[in-house]
Amino acid sequence: ARAPAAVRRASSAARPARLSRSMVVRASAEKFDTGYEQKFGNAWILHGGLAVWSAVVCTPIVPLVNYQGEPLGIAFMHSIFRLMDQFPTGPKIDDPFWLQLIIWHFGLFTVLTLGTIGVQGKKQNYW
Repeated sequence: ARAPAAVRRASSAARPARLSRSMVVRASAEKFDTGYEQKFGNAWILHGGLAVWSAVVCTPIVPLVNYQGEPLGIAFMHSIFRLMDQFPTGPKIDDPFWLQLIIWHFGLFTVLTLGTIGVQGKKQNYW
């Protein structure tokens, strides 16, 4: 009921070799740059900062970022959609879109900078 030895050898030769975890890790370390954190910083800071800032600017109860009765994030998205409707024509210089763009990005970069300072301070035992 067993297959002949030649058939068994042929079927095992057709199967790909099984890779161990250490072989995969070694191969990926050779292929990809592993100095991501040194170049760009901690990816959790970027994702966490973006999530926190987006939540803050889209919450209507935060009076600091209210823009004409609606949250800054919602007003900014409405401006983007309005400008997409008139696509070939760009925004005028006095369009509220520019102020919203500057405030939104300034706040985002402030949150990212403070997050980086906090993580690096914790890493270096400042607090």
